[in-house]
Amino acid sequence: MAQQAEQVKFVLRLPPSLHKKIKRSAKGNNTSMNKEITNILKDSFTGSSVEDRLTELVTRLEKKRVI
Repeated sequence: MAQQAEQVKFVLRLPPSLHKKIKRSAKGNNTSMNKEITNILKDSFTGSSVEDRLTELVTRLEKKRVI
């Protein structure tokens, strides 16, 4: 069985309004809040451009047939 990469667990305090935004975003992306936060942090370090993020958003909206 392949070993999982080591993970660190820690407590994070968030204002209720930010918690709500993350929860809503995670639900929209059909993922957990933990994964959503991890993705947001990872994107912030990879320098994902605004154009890349907009392209991703358009793709998701097209899949949902919103646009």
